[in-house]
Amino acid sequence: MHWKVLTFLVCLYGFLKEYRPSEAYLSAYLTGPWKNLTVEEVDNEIYPIWTYAYLLWLVPVFLLADFFRYQPMLVLEGATYIATWSILLCAQGVLAFKFMEICYGLVSATEIAYYSYLFAMVSNEHYKIITSFTRAAILMGRFAAYLTGQLLVSFNLMDYKQLNIISMVSVSLAFILAVTLRRPSHSDIFHFKNHDKNKDATNKELDNNIGFSAIQESSNVEKPTFKRGILFLWKELKTAYSDKSVIAWSFWWACASCGHLQVQNYIQNLWEVITPEDQKGTIYNGAVEAVGTLLSSISVLVLGFLPVNWSRPGLSETIMAIVCVFNTAVLTVMGQSTNIWVSYALYSVFRATYHTVITLATLQIAKSLTRQRYGFVFGANMFMALVVETILTVIVVDKVGLGVDVQTQFTIYGGYFGVIGCLFLAVAFCTVYKNGCSCRVASDKIYNVSDPKPNIA
Repeated sequence: MHWKVLTFLVCLYGFLKEYRPSEAYLSAYLTGPWKNLTVEEVDNEIYPIWTYAYLLWLVPVFLLADFFRYQPMLVLEGATYIATWSILLCAQGVLAFKFMEICYGLVSATEIAYYSYLFAMVSNEHYKIITSFTRAAILMGRFAAYLTGQLLVSFNLMDYKQLNIISMVSVSLAFILAVTLRRPSHSDIFHFKNHDKNKDATNKELDNNIGFSAIQESSNVEKPTFKRGILFLWKELKTAYSDKSVIAWSFWWACASCGHLQVQNYIQNLWEVITPEDQKGTIYNGAVEAVGTLLSSISVLVLGFLPVNWSRPGLSETIMAIVCVFNTAVLTVMGQSTNIWVSYALYSVFRATYHTVITLATLQIAKSLTRQRYGFVFGANMFMALVVETILTVIVVDKVGLGVDVQTQFTIYGGYFGVIGCLFLAVAFCTVYKNGCSCRVASDKIYNVSDPKPNIA
């Protein structure tokens, strides 16, 4: 199988698993006549389970994905999607949908296998293009799903349950496709390759001929040992986080991802609460999500062409502080406003700013790392984001904590970004101040060395 064919199949898998036109209407479906749940049950009892499940699944799935060499985890992801939508279509009651969120948490955790699979199958020269293709497939699947869902709902061609049937068919096709994919012979932690020069030369020749780096089973792949894999992972993480730039951007990455996940998880409940009763027959969640996806894609592309040196002292911290303060204003207005159109517009802007700055953070982190450490660092960053999100969920959303209403939640999320913004603003000020002092000291040294002392005799 040629690497281009394999890339197409994996991207098709990504498109199909993301083509879920019902997802933009999940809260409306659960609180509608199909399931008859209340907004409070969905908001304070069901949705928080996803955060806890995602956190609990993330580490074991990350390790198992590498141990089983990715492809089996793609199959597991497809199977869990089917289980999730089977519950959505057939089950009733709060307990059943809590279990659905546990399944969906596993789906979210297995996402790493999708991005890692092709890197283990395709030779190094194709990494850049497959990164673009895999991410584009995800965005295209989401955009097409949101747009399809909105058109079908707006023209009264389907109801929310029928949209869920389409989603079920799409994820089932993705599962079938995942089963047909081949498994690579190596991975980053448990099945890494020895660097034998003669064997590497042979593999390089194979790469040039067929475009694959790991299709063939070979003796230069280390046999898996769990202890060795964990020690190797720990060593890599210590090396990666020894860079201060990686630590700063990773902190932002984790905090921003936490806030974005909270907003994305509960935005439909907010819309359900503030949408006037006479407008609930036709809601525009799908259109808003489609526009947000499109704006995010455009803003990310524009970022790549900006002639800005992001490594300048204090610049990155200032940008992060400004974005956090902006998000504070946006989320506070969303929490206080009762106008659905204002909420729609601000949510689209919030998504675009998040994806833009998270892309910047990803690029800045990647600049300081070797490719082998990308997955480790981003996996660790996501784990940190989920830890913070779990704390936030327990305190603010879950009934064991404050269990506040959804509008108050968004006001609190605004305050969360405000605290982070103040922190980064202080760091930016200190960085600029220290850099200015360093420049003055350096100038004084140059002056003292190059200029003769004045004769005062």
